[in-house]
Amino acid sequence: MIEDKTKEPQTAEPAQQPPKKRGQKLRSLWAQFQCMQLLRRHRFRRRTQHHVNHFSQKLLQNRLVLIVGEALYALGFSAEYAFVRVGRTVCRGVSGALLWGRSLLHTIVSMAFPGAAQMVRDLFGPIVLFFRGMGSILVHAHRVRKEKGFGAAVKDSVHYLVGGVRRNVRTLPRMAMYILPVLALAGMVTVVQNTIRQPYALEVQVNGQTVGYVANEDVFNSAKEAVQERINYAGTDENTKWTVEPTYTISVAHSVLDENEMANAILKSSSDQISEGTALYLDGELTAVCSDGTALQSYLSSLLEPYEDPKDPNVTVGFNKEVTLENGIYFNENFQQENDVESMLSGVQQQEKIYTVQTGDTLWSIAQKNDLTFRELCELNTNFKGAALTETSNIQAGDELIVTKQEATLEVRITKIETWQEEIPYASETTKSNEYNVGTKKTTQAGENGIRSVTAQRVYDTNGTQLSQQILSTEVIKEPVTEKIVVGTKKQAKTSYITGSGQFIWPVPGYRNCSRWYGGSHKGVDICAAAGTPIYASAGGTVTKAGYNKAGAGTGYGYSIIINHGNGYTTVYAHCLSLVVHAGQTVKQGQLIGHVGSTGRSSGNHCHFEIRRNGSYIAPQNVFNRSKYR
Repeated sequence: MIEDKTKEPQTAEPAQQPPKKRGQKLRSLWAQFQCMQLLRRHRFRRRTQHHVNHFSQKLLQNRLVLIVGEALYALGFSAEYAFVRVGRTVCRGVSGALLWGRSLLHTIVSMAFPGAAQMVRDLFGPIVLFFRGMGSILVHAHRVRKEKGFGAAVKDSVHYLVGGVRRNVRTLPRMAMYILPVLALAGMVTVVQNTIRQPYALEVQVNGQTVGYVANEDVFNSAKEAVQERINYAGTDENTKWTVEPTYTISVAHSVLDENEMANAILKSSSDQISEGTALYLDGELTAVCSDGTALQSYLSSLLEPYEDPKDPNVTVGFNKEVTLENGIYFNENFQQENDVESMLSGVQQQEKIYTVQTGDTLWSIAQKNDLTFRELCELNTNFKGAALTETSNIQAGDELIVTKQEATLEVRITKIETWQEEIPYASETTKSNEYNVGTKKTTQAGENGIRSVTAQRVYDTNGTQLSQQILSTEVIKEPVTEKIVVGTKKQAKTSYITGSGQFIWPVPGYRNCSRWYGGSHKGVDICAAAGTPIYASAGGTVTKAGYNKAGAGTGYGYSIIINHGNGYTTVYAHCLSLVVHAGQTVKQGQLIGHVGSTGRSSGNHCHFEIRRNGSYIAPQNVFNRSKYR
């Protein structure tokens, strides 16, 4: 068979080395690298050391270097020696000062207490001798035990100890002379401390018989008052008179009674006409006694239960008086039936009292006659003739005033923590400007009320009437915006706004109801309107008076305004709450001049309006159609 020589021979692929041999080869290469690095570092250090040695030899051969080195050595040695000498001098000085101080102290003590050294020797000498002797005995006993044995050592030690005691027994009386007073003082202090620590108390006795112990005199007096209160509550029956006079002495006692327990004990020892019961105290005053305190407690709870709301933590219910139930010993004749006690609690403790005003009476004299302050009288009469009683109220003979308010024996009070929002009135800021005419007012910035959150504690009765309020906290939510007003000061040519023709407009538009018209002693018309309602000028003119009338023909008008309209015409606006004009100011017809109120001699909010001509009064019903203003 003929082979094809043109075909390239196949080359055999080299065999792959196993992983183990590759790892050995890598480790061998790493070891060679480390050796080379170590040899390189060694050569570097050797060359460096050679250069340093060579440089040092050159420096040593230099004369200047040697001179500098010797100078530095001499300087260091001198400094070290100086410091050593200074240290030794300081040590000697301190040691000498200590010795001098010790000597001085010894001298002072010797002069101040000349017998102190002898006292110390007398007091501690026997003790020092004892310990020295015991040391000598131990050394002697140890030596004898080695030479002659344990028995001989004990015998010699006892003999040595007895001999030492005989030789030094004379030092013990001098030692006792100091120790005995100290022991006596320590004994006295111990006795005093034990005496002070004794539980002293007051031993209470009635008719020579001990009834118990109390902690102090205050408890005794409180118990005595409680006993007297129960005796007074029992009455003063001629057949039953109680006189209890407890006394006390200081004694040692380990258990004491409180005031209620002591009152019970005193009564038990004084009479057999007593029993256990439950007393009802209202504002600390004994009010009733019954045998079943549980039933009375249930009745009181039933009064509060309808108004309680356990789910609302801001609501608490109680009574108008402090109610206390107290178990104790009481006289049998004081006990009441439960029904009677309940009827008493649900009844009236004080009836309302009315005072009829007499001729010549004043509010202050009426308050004084009935033991009231003027403020208390006003608070009792908040609806006098349809308005609250004030110092300007007009009282007449025959009027009736409340001087004592009806008061129930026990009333439920509901206390609530409430939070609400209210407006904060804005303030007004007025400035003057020559840019505007006199009498001109312009608001450059409108006022805006703020808002605040108020949290208060309010007390209500069962009818929902608020009785009192206590502000707990306030928080401003929105600040008020100040109203800014510009008042003109520029003078202008005189312009008359006076009608002079008697043409008037109704001063309180929108309010046509009049409580009283012109007639008799009433010279005007009373226009009924809510407090704060605007009042407008009935005609143009000049304000002649504006303010509070205290004297003269306008007495009782309160805050009032008089406008002169010319040709003899004037108008009057009385009982205003506030005024917005001043005397001398010129106003136009329909211009705002004030607000409806109830100042002066007034029985309610209204505007008293008058029209005059040449000093004579004109009936407003002749100017305005009366039928339209009813």
